[in-house]
Amino acid sequence: MLKIENLHARVEEKEILKGINLEVKPGEVHAIMGPNGSGKSTLASVIAGREDFEVTEGSISLSGEDLGDLDPEERAHAGVFLSFQYPVEIPGVTVTNFIKAAINESRKAKGLEDMPANEMLSKIREKSSLLEIDRKFLSRSLNEGFSGGEKKSVMKSFRWRCLSQNWRFLTKPIRDLISMRFELLPTVSTSCAVKTTPLW
Repeated sequence: MLKIENLHARVEEKEILKGINLEVKPGEVHAIMGPNGSGKSTLASVIAGREDFEVTEGSISLSGEDLGDLDPEERAHAGVFLSFQYPVEIPGVTVTNFIKAAINESRKAKGLEDMPANEMLSKIREKSSLLEIDRKFLSRSLNEGFSGGEKKSVMKSFRWRCLSQNWRFLTKPIRDLISMRFELLPTVSTSCAVKTTPLW
């Protein structure tokens, strides 16, 4: 369960979150709606541990673990996935190599050995087939030359399916939810938290 209590956060001395309380139980989907600048993306960023934001009061816990003192990578290993609205291009790093490095770092944090190369390739191909992603994407540099739709939906859904994070925080999620094959189509939502079961 994700539990947020009396959360206050600011950026550059400007307070944005002013006492947020929220509980998300396993299997629930929460859509957080509001006008631009109301703090929806800020909330997702604070949960993920982005250093631009300072938490001044309150707490965030995930499955009973306090996230307050955890670095972003530790939160990722705990199962948090933040979907960026505008994914960064990383020339020279292929999608396959990025996924491989991310999966093995996650396994390392859990005390596991690197996934064998043949098993890794099999899993990546399995997820790409599940999402009907052309395998040519796997050998391309991460996000480089991708269309807006490829960046914002196909590749984001592919990454979180491969990384098996349990909690997903999405900004502008309607297209993301369609591409992720959720049987859910929220109406006018701009941010949401999703709890699911890891695929592998």
